[in-house]
Amino acid sequence: MRLIVFLIVLLNLALFAYGQGFFGVAPSELGREYRQFQERNPEKIKLGVPQSTLD
Repeated sequence: MRLIVFLIVLLNLALFAYGQGFFGVAPSELGREYRQFQERNPEKIKLGVPQSTLD
C-alpha cells in the first residue's frame, strides 16, 4: 500500500514538473510566438533629471 502511494506521489511530481517546463518547453507555451515588448511611441518618452521628494 505504501508503495502505491509513493508511486502516485512520484507520478504527480513528474507530471507537475513536465507541465511547468522543467524538462524543456512547457506544453502551455508550445506554438506561442515570443515577442519583445516594444514601445508604441518611443520618441515621446523624455528622460530628465529626477526631482527630489524631500523638498
